[in-house]
Amino acid sequence: MLGLPLPWQRIGGVARDPSLEMDLCGVPLRNPVGLAAGFDKTCRHLDVLGQLGFGYVVGGTVTRAARAGNPAPRIARSTGRRSIVNAMGLPNPGAEAVAATLRHRERGPAPRFVSLADEAVADATSSLELLEPLVDGVELNASCPNVSWGRDGDNEAHLRALVEAFRARTLKPLFVKLPPFVTDVERDVVLSLAAIARDAGADGLTCSNTRLVEDERLAVGRGGVSGRALWPHTPRIVGAVRAAVGDEVAINACGGIASSEDVDTCLEAGATTVQIYSALIYEGPGVLGRLTSGLARHRSLLRRR
Repeated sequence: MLGLPLPWQRIGGVARDPSLEMDLCGVPLRNPVGLAAGFDKTCRHLDVLGQLGFGYVVGGTVTRAARAGNPAPRIARSTGRRSIVNAMGLPNPGAEAVAATLRHRERGPAPRFVSLADEAVADATSSLELLEPLVDGVELNASCPNVSWGRDGDNEAHLRALVEAFRARTLKPLFVKLPPFVTDVERDVVLSLAAIARDAGADGLTCSNTRLVEDERLAVGRGGVSGRALWPHTPRIVGAVRAAVGDEVAINACGGIASSEDVDTCLEAGATTVQIYSALIYEGPGVLGRLTSGLARHRSLLRRR
């Protein structure tokens, strides 16, 4: 449907309120609600998604070579929990094809970022060189649970090498998407990665990616869960990461956000912006209007106090 000439701005119904305008690492946003990576894997519809009213949109994840992803079935809904389990495996047409798409697409009203991932630093930097001139910022997906190198490659040396290589090649905002944590051991690992990303030159962190779970509905037997199943942990993760890295980097909260109250909770915990995906699936595009209207009302009330 995103290819149809529909009145996307009216469909999104996003509140236009100066109190929602902000800056993300030098990129002006009309509101703090972004679209998380994974929805538009080919980057064909970032302009239309911007028309819906997102503050910014993240396309991809894109790899240097095209990927078919994992065998089907590779995505399943957990409707009762308003969650999704996916084992997509980063299917995408490859960096050259995505670059060609972006060159021939008009920029929409929302800044567009691209999510990049690859095991080899050379492949990741090659993708960066192809796509960086065509986007407003880059998100490094260093934590996808659905490829063999996602968790294995999520070690300190590899992350440092990737971020330093990216930083040497772009002055545009650079974000690192971190894995979530539940246990104290996982917390220590994630906070270490956050500090390494900051010290290597990242401008911001996205907290967090999906969490690996077993699921017999999927051909590969497991996948990453997103949506409300993650929500109890998201503000806690944001707060812990903010305390660990200080105020010098931006934090994009991601994981189960579905209401304006959720957005406020994340911002109060230390997030700069939020990203949604599963809420768009379950609530439809009108969720943007509800999120931004609720935020605008809350800020109006605060101004009156």
